[in-house]
Amino acid sequence: MRIFILLAATALVLSTPSLAASPRTDTLAISPSEGWAAVGCTPDKLCVEIAPSERGCEGQACPNGAADGTDVSLQLPGGQGDPAHMLYRIAGLPSADAYARLWPKLIRFKGGLLVGVQMEERAMYSGGGASATTLHLIAFVPDQSPFEVLRVPQSSSATIRACFSERHMKQRAGACHDEYNFDATLVLTQASAAGWPVLRYRSKATSFPGHVSRSKDSLAARPLRQRDLVTVTDPRCSYQRLFRFTPQARAYVPDTPAPDCTDYTVP
Repeated sequence: MRIFILLAATALVLSTPSLAASPRTDTLAISPSEGWAAVGCTPDKLCVEIAPSERGCEGQACPNGAADGTDVSLQLPGGQGDPAHMLYRIAGLPSADAYARLWPKLIRFKGGLLVGVQMEERAMYSGGGASATTLHLIAFVPDQSPFEVLRVPQSSSATIRACFSERHMKQRAGACHDEYNFDATLVLTQASAAGWPVLRYRSKATSFPGHVSRSKDSLAARPLRQRDLVTVTDPRCSYQRLFRFTPQARAYVPDTPAPDCTDYTVP
């Protein structure tokens, strides 16, 4: 299954009230529909719809509304007549257990709109499990096909079994699971670059008990004490970055590269 965005293209013009002279973030009021389909609308009725689609569309831009995956329909107010729709593929869902949903925010700026799709993937383990959500930010600008400008980890959690015997329970002081959590926010700043808003990304990663790692055998570490049974912040994966749009890359680029946080962000 693949993810697509369906845009009411002819309504997206510079004079439309859907755009904003100063960048701003609007909250989408999301109304769930059948399955994981949903419609999200701003207070002034700029709406985005996400729903499963039909098979039969190939390539990035699909003008006929047929697609193997998920449609996200951007309905813009003020359009005249019956606007032409353009279907855009973001990416394939990573697994059969994955699903997509609307990001409950919409960013407007003078040059266009930024719409988000959240894709969540889950994995089950013996005695545990994990999930991770990635935010895909799609740009809708006048006279261009919509295109993805940013893809960042948004949230994740994992519970990994660490006890397989009574001896392990004693060694772990009863804490028989390693726990990992990652949460991030993406917000507007007051700055702009190349006519696009600058975005601030801030993450926080924690683990329990103490500084555990999915790349290491927890049972190979020293026995735990009660004072070790605490949730701690991982300073390496708790970071802040400023993302600026780069015309050459047609994407948002961080001011410095992000660290490898796959212990947290991969199920």
